[in-house]
Amino acid sequence: MPVSLGKSVEAYTEELRDKLETAANFANDHAQRAQASYAAHYNLRARDKTFHVGDQVIVLAPEGSSKLRNRW
Repeated sequence: MPVSLGKSVEAYTEELRDKLETAANFANDHAQRAQASYAAHYNLRARDKTFHVGDQVIVLAPEGSSKLRNRW
């Protein structure tokens, strides 16, 4: 006599798909809210920077293909 698992394979996979979709939606919503919170916290002290022709600025200039060879 075969053992009954309680559900058909189709029902199980459909239920699993629904649960995974719900979890993915929850994770996406949480990530968006967290990102907005991080941005708001960062922007509390951030200021817009504007430069004009003739201003002296410090520039990070790439020198070759290696990140370790960049110079100011």
